[in-house]
Amino acid sequence: MHKAQRNKPLSSRQKSANKRISKSRYIVEQCFGTMKRLSAMSRASYIGTKKVNAQFTLKTANKIRLNTESLGAVRPQCA
Repeated sequence: MHKAQRNKPLSSRQKSANKRISKSRYIVEQCFGTMKRLSAMSRASYIGTKKVNAQFTLKTANKIRLNTESLGAVRPQCA
């Protein structure tokens, strides 16, 4: 998205481009916001896509496990 600067407002072409971009960006940002809210991730602790993805996966898996335990699900016995 284009951003206005001090004493330099956006042109009409930039405004229309921002409007087109915002329609698809809105949908994508909603998904990310929901994932972050449900997983209690305000900021990533790592740098790099692979490490952040691993952190998100572990937090999500832990949250799913905690939710099933609270519902009274039977856990398999370890030998």
